[in-house]
Amino acid sequence: MALLDRVRTRTGSDLPDSELLAMIEGITAELDARFGTAGPIVQEFGDLDDTASRYRRSLRLQRPMDVGQAVTVVEMDPGNTGAASAARTLDPADYRVVHGGRTLQRLQGGPNGSLYWAPFVTVTYTPIGEGAAREEATIKLVQLDLSYRGGLKSERAGDYQFQLSDSFTKEREAIFEGLANRRGLVMA
Repeated sequence: MALLDRVRTRTGSDLPDSELLAMIEGITAELDARFGTAGPIVQEFGDLDDTASRYRRSLRLQRPMDVGQAVTVVEMDPGNTGAASAARTLDPADYRVVHGGRTLQRLQGGPNGSLYWAPFVTVTYTPIGEGAAREEATIKLVQLDLSYRGGLKSERAGDYQFQLSDSFTKEREAIFEGLANRRGLVMA
């Protein structure tokens, strides 16, 4: 189901599609500004000053990998030359994804088999649930934006009474913080 359809279903809004799409685009731009664009991320491994970094048998990813998406693993050996001839793109048979997508284990039996990882390794991958988490945050933010009534928390008709609220900003930041915590980021 497209994001616009999900927003319409969850909010019950009668706004035209163009207005809802403008809200979604604004929220997407804010998410991109805060957390970077959605999609593949790049993680580099290796410490050129640490001679023991050559003897790693596994690499621990910051966030679990979505194994259904494209993965590119490039080794540089030697790691400090920067020469294109030192780079080697590994075949999926050269490594194994374990621990729910959090760890890459180097294998000896692949076409570029080795007991250890090269001194410098770059892994490009898509984290698990990245798109789904952003879509959920977007839907919640649209719901919150649609329910915001200019700071009016409640009002009563008999013996007229109203109450103002400052929770809009707090609720909005809580949604962003929830996405940041899921991503393993710390908001300062």
